[in-house]
Amino acid sequence: MMRNTLAACGTSLVVAALAGCGGSSSNNDSPPPTPPVSSAAACSVLGGIKIAAASIGTPSNGATVASATLVAASSTSGEYCQVNGTIAPVDTTAPNINFEVNLPTAWNKKALQYGGGGFDGTLITGLAALDMAPAGSSTPLARGYVTFGDDSGHQSKSITDGSFAANDEALANYGGLTLKKTHDVAMLLLKARYGAAPTKTYFFGSSTGGRDGLTVIQRWPADYDGIVVNRPALNYTGLRLSNVVLGRALYLNGGAGWLDVNKTVLLENAVTKACDTLDGVADGIISNVAACKLQAPAVLAALRCPAGKDAGDTCLSDAQIATVNTIAAPLQLPYPLANGVTQYAGYNILAGSVFAGQYTTRNFGTSPIPANPAGKNDANQWVTGDQWVKYFITRIPTFNSLTFDPLNPGTYQAQVQQVSAESDATNPDLSAFIAKGGKAIITHGLADEIVSTDSSVDYYNALVQKFGQTSVDSFVRFYLMPGVGHGTGPFLPQVDSLGALEQWVENGTTPETLTVTDSTAATAGRTRPLCRYPTWPKYAGGDVNSATSFTCSQ
Repeated sequence: MMRNTLAACGTSLVVAALAGCGGSSSNNDSPPPTPPVSSAAACSVLGGIKIAAASIGTPSNGATVASATLVAASSTSGEYCQVNGTIAPVDTTAPNINFEVNLPTAWNKKALQYGGGGFDGTLITGLAALDMAPAGSSTPLARGYVTFGDDSGHQSKSITDGSFAANDEALANYGGLTLKKTHDVAMLLLKARYGAAPTKTYFFGSSTGGRDGLTVIQRWPADYDGIVVNRPALNYTGLRLSNVVLGRALYLNGGAGWLDVNKTVLLENAVTKACDTLDGVADGIISNVAACKLQAPAVLAALRCPAGKDAGDTCLSDAQIATVNTIAAPLQLPYPLANGVTQYAGYNILAGSVFAGQYTTRNFGTSPIPANPAGKNDANQWVTGDQWVKYFITRIPTFNSLTFDPLNPGTYQAQVQQVSAESDATNPDLSAFIAKGGKAIITHGLADEIVSTDSSVDYYNALVQKFGQTSVDSFVRFYLMPGVGHGTGPFLPQVDSLGALEQWVENGTTPETLTVTDSTAATAGRTRPLCRYPTWPKYAGGDVNSATSFTCSQ
């Protein structure tokens, strides 16, 4: 009976289990008071519970709790019940979803779901510090949050392994369904443990996890009160098509357009020299990106090899300049992706993105001829693009992805559009989320080398076009961060974005300019204002390492 208690008796699990699933007294006497339940008993009773498929909001074969373990308080967290389990697929050949839900004994009445990264495949436990959290700050679990996450519905040793997507259900889970399934299981377990629903439920994610956060408020807005998303891979299909375009620019024509690390650093140094002081100070950070982009033609002209022929690492050939321009330009598609999207924005490679050098190990690889499948010697973005073509689209593991043309995918166009419908988070219609008072904080680094910064700008502008600036200002705060790459760059930011979201949702304190602190070893402790888009930090005089010396300029 215990293994079916949650499905059969509702969510008051602890009381129901100890009271025989809600039985009644056999006489008219008042029942004796329920004895206090210890945290150990309240945790252990969750072990082995089965949750019916009907209790989960998207199709599955139900969930099973494999273990419920009381974890003692430590220097980094209070006592909590760690619940691990699986959600079974409808297709028995698809992998399970692994999940973890952490239930603190001293609960703050709130819940936080974590997003994943890359192609996922690794359990997101909900135990880690948040991305960009200030040094020394407590984790959400230590602050009393129920925290939870999953592995996106497949298991892998690498976040660049896309082979799971050959299975339709695994692909749909990764596209977003696993988020709803895990949320619903977590809510049932939470109510079972505490006998009440959370007063607020938040989502926090970066990169693919940022896409996840936007996905949940677009598809299941009633479930969340607020989200923080950083560098979101929201136009997911556009991103992968762009990966392929980049690879084709690098590797077709015998690799004539390929840039080695030295050439990439040469370009980045030239851009920095031309643009660093456009924000008023030489600090290794390009903040005035719009002005920097105007310098691009002159920068490339100065780097051009004599007669445009490759002459070594002191210049760029015409073919290599063409690659740079391809990376910088938006990808315009002759067919629509989900929500009518026909563009994937270009990268700031000519305005400060860090594709190589001391701030990142992500570059264009060590060989002008890629492996099949792409491997460790190939461009980082090409590795994920190649996996996407092989498993999301063609389902042919040996497919030569260089022959796949994103502008003319031929018979594969329908699959591209189907995958887009399942995996993209580009729907600007957040009407239901707005109506319930939901709030969103979105950040993106201006030096991002993995997800185009301007893809977030495009989405923000789509929101403004749909709802108007005044309405958007009431529920979104959008910040661009100079010098910040995809977890890389000359400025590694620390900012309490969850705290800002809490204050906005719970106390009505609208975030404006925030302060961000650098954790880069050589410049640790310097601060900058985190300016609302479209403004950027301009030096006004004073201590160059202090945010108070900068103003948000447009």
